[in-house]
Amino acid sequence: MSASLPPGRKGSRVQGAFRPGGASDDGYRPTGANDWPLFFLSYAHSPQDDQSGDPDVWIGELYTDLCGHVRELADLPKGAQPGFMDRELRQGHEWPDRLGKALATCRVFVPLYSKRYFSSEQCGKEWFAFNMRRLNHKAKSARPVETIIPALWIPLQDGMLPEAATSVQYNSADFNKLYAEHGFYGIMKVKRWRDIYEEVAYLLAKEIVAAALAPPPLPANLLPYESLPSAFGGNAATGLGEKPLGITVVAPSKDELPEGRDDAYYGSDFRAWNPYRGDSMRPLAAHATDLAKGLSYTPEVGDLFRNEARLVGREPPSGPEVVLVDPWATMLPECGEILQQLDSMDNPWVQVVVVWNQKDAQMRTERRRLRAALDGVLPRKLREGRATHVFAVRGVPSLEEFGLVLPPVIAEAGRHYLRFLSARLPQEPQVPQRPEEAGE
Repeated sequence: MSASLPPGRKGSRVQGAFRPGGASDDGYRPTGANDWPLFFLSYAHSPQDDQSGDPDVWIGELYTDLCGHVRELADLPKGAQPGFMDRELRQGHEWPDRLGKALATCRVFVPLYSKRYFSSEQCGKEWFAFNMRRLNHKAKSARPVETIIPALWIPLQDGMLPEAATSVQYNSADFNKLYAEHGFYGIMKVKRWRDIYEEVAYLLAKEIVAAALAPPPLPANLLPYESLPSAFGGNAATGLGEKPLGITVVAPSKDELPEGRDDAYYGSDFRAWNPYRGDSMRPLAAHATDLAKGLSYTPEVGDLFRNEARLVGREPPSGPEVVLVDPWATMLPECGEILQQLDSMDNPWVQVVVVWNQKDAQMRTERRRLRAALDGVLPRKLREGRATHVFAVRGVPSLEEFGLVLPPVIAEAGRHYLRFLSARLPQEPQVPQRPEEAGE
């Protein structure tokens, strides 16, 4: 059984395709071979101690052993790359590009869990980049395979996983009880547990190969690594599990559509709206929820009427808000009235995303009418959005673009929400200074 890419997934289909050739100790292989890395080992770098050698030497040994098992189990051809690890890459200016290429093309993502891992901005960026591919694959496939395969470096206390990681199935006890209690670090450092380490490393490699040989997430366009958000942090964060986010879906049901609108994109209510039908098998509300969770937010999703009081009421906000707008809904009088009221309010913690499928022929035909309807009910929000996230208010044309647009819009809403909270904090009373304290 060969693990080469399925037909149609090589070459020019991918911008920035990463084809490894000759190997080096850091896991990077230059362009020129016929394959991409099967797995990406994501780990938190240990602090460098000038008095010792490589602080991550044990993680390097684990990576080497996994590569050996994966190479044999997947029957990789000569020159193919089993895995990728970013050791030594940070010393040069090319490492962000190499990381980005590996994240855009690897088939399996292996996060090495520890407390340090989930506090690492770099690890959060790596998780975010791969998770976007994972969620797009989930939206496009009727039977998606889990492609995030966690490994345990140092055990975590209960409740330490951020929201981004809770959707990934993981049970270390399935491999070995001692591994679950001590992690790879423990079973590698204690000599009498060496056989257990060998067993667990082999079993982990088997899981990696099983996931890699299934239809993988399509390679993605290369994203600037430095600009990626972290999946484990955010501007509205107050702690694990304490990042609320409101998501309002403004889309009609099949029974509420404007006259003449194709009902193929709609269902019984807002939860069934699938504006990217043809590219996506999932409703947008479910996809947006997973994207928000992938940034460790806890989203609450509802329609415009359910969330009306929260959006335009007098009560103070309880979190940032994102409003996903189907342009066809703006032509409905009841929706238009609420959106106009929302537009008249000074609430920048409510951000708008207009969904505009470029493959929807009817949206192209009715472009002027839909633009006029949007401008008529949301002039202020659209104007403000053009200054910050122009693609969000111009209209997000595809499922892939939606995954890129939503995170910065959520971050913008979060920043404004924090400013609102700061403005409401009581000011400490000023204590008059004695003359000698004032320098008189």
